[in-house]
Amino acid sequence: MKNTIIKKIFTATNIIILLLILIYIFDRYLPLPKDYTGFNAWLEDAPATENYIFGNCGGLITNYLGYGKGLTNGTAIYRRFTQIFLHGGLLHLIANCVGLFFIGKLTEKRFGWWLTIILFILIGFLETFITDPIYLMISPKGHEELENAISIGASGGIFGLIGVCLASVFFNIKSFKKIDLATIIVLSVYGVLTTYIVSFGWTTVCHNVSFILGIIIGSLLITPFFIIKKRKNRNNSVIN
Repeated sequence: MKNTIIKKIFTATNIIILLLILIYIFDRYLPLPKDYTGFNAWLEDAPATENYIFGNCGGLITNYLGYGKGLTNGTAIYRRFTQIFLHGGLLHLIANCVGLFFIGKLTEKRFGWWLTIILFILIGFLETFITDPIYLMISPKGHEELENAISIGASGGIFGLIGVCLASVFFNIKSFKKIDLATIIVLSVYGVLTTYIVSFGWTTVCHNVSFILGIIIGSLLITPFFIIKKRKNRNNSVIN
């Protein structure tokens, strides 16, 4: 009984979510060092109370682990990995944690503990190399926008897991019936609202590219697994 409860609590998804929350708290609420000149999340046009409530009174970890030319040494390669675990505000964090909770649970059921973590991190990492070039192809005038942008957030990895699960449904349409209604509704709302909010002013079209890329990369990464599995099943059927 105890082992069952422990397994339900210490899942890959719950651990990632806890990590995201802890990093956000340290990033956004740790006092900035004296004479610090790096990134500061404080919004000058917002009331002080709002800044404190929504975690705009810090930014130390973002400055050293986020990705962007406006940050101290902001284009270092390791930042393409660490930026996955950072968020630009409380609403950003909440939205991603909710989306990750549902798609993560679904991914774990189908692919297991370790593969869920690996896919989440790997896809979030890979899409950062492709997002900006594709965005500049779509919007050639976006160079200045990218120069000033700070890239943080788990959305690429989350949309990657959505892509993985979509591929699994494509190869086994009957598995769609095993997805509970709550997961379908929440992920649909998450996908639509995230894309809608991004498209209409919260961030840039560049981030919509990262969402789409996440789905594509996730689907492509997992597709060989299903092809190999189908071939094995066919071979076994022939032998039997």
